[in-house]
Amino acid sequence: MSRIVAVEEAIGETRVALADNGRVVELHIERWSEAGLRARAGALYLGRIRTIDARLNAAFVDLGVGEPGFLPFGKAGRPAGLHEGAAIPVRVTREAHAGKGPTLAREEGEFSGDAPRLLEDAAPLAERVAARFQDAEARWADEVRIDIAEAIDEALSRDAAIPGGGRLIIEPTAALTAIDVDMAGRQGQGGAEKIAADLNRSAAKEAARQIRLRGLGGVIAIDFVHMRDRKLRVGVEQVLKAAVKHDPARIDIAPISPFGIVELARQRTGRSLAERLNGPDGQPSDETLALNAIHRLESEGRSDRRRQLKLRVSPPIAAWLEAEHIAWREALTERIGPRFAVETVDTWPRERFDVSSK
Repeated sequence: MSRIVAVEEAIGETRVALADNGRVVELHIERWSEAGLRARAGALYLGRIRTIDARLNAAFVDLGVGEPGFLPFGKAGRPAGLHEGAAIPVRVTREAHAGKGPTLAREEGEFSGDAPRLLEDAAPLAERVAARFQDAEARWADEVRIDIAEAIDEALSRDAAIPGGGRLIIEPTAALTAIDVDMAGRQGQGGAEKIAADLNRSAAKEAARQIRLRGLGGVIAIDFVHMRDRKLRVGVEQVLKAAVKHDPARIDIAPISPFGIVELARQRTGRSLAERLNGPDGQPSDETLALNAIHRLESEGRSDRRRQLKLRVSPPIAAWLEAEHIAWREALTERIGPRFAVETVDTWPRERFDVSSK
């Protein structure tokens, strides 16, 4: 089977990757710490209308968790009898992101009782991803040798290698995501125009994959290596259009400019991977670092069932671990036994940790 939904139930988070012909093209992560704190896609709520905005032709609905949801009325307009304070059943179609609340759709049915409240939780993450790709086989990641941690590292990196040579430099900003195509010493046959065109075609395919892998949304600008020949520029544009056809998110692509810049807009389907795993400064959050440390500790424990282990961590990681947000000690003890200790090293930078024998 060419497509696989690879699943990993790690301590602190569920990781799901969609692999197409052996390459990971999508990543999805849900964390234990967010359970009950965020409205997940697919969940059904009995919400309560907080405000109705005639200008937006929509209502903002209190779900009892997280930010109020956005309920668009559509072409039919505001339903009769709908007013502020009314209880209404709604399903989450898109999760909250970038300070904006979740997007909702109205559900039919009569529900009594208190509002707001959760009526039906979302299906487990792996089931939701697998349901979107009926032709994909769901497997445990270690069974099919898909390294989800490696794919996450790739998706969070500023640089991405282009097959055949060269690299993409991916820089998110407040307004858009900029992707620069860099030759990075790539060699090729023929003149400068042909080498540039070959690079740009490869870059277009990899850019499409990276955009989907990272869950990027909104406006994205790709700056290709300059080509004088208009036919070559249009050819690169066509390669990009063909590559994004495999992406389930809606994508609109503007014509390539004489300077080799392509602008596209990708439908936001929720938080990007970086928004999920990084802090406001763009660096891995304390939770991300702490979970990475736990995963390393578990891996070392599984490789040697008799070894007594010591996890040494920086103060920020230690603080997150000591807070016991997710009862990680109990979960880890169930997996490898009570044979580990944690030690704080005050002089270490925040991202540092290691595992050694006691």
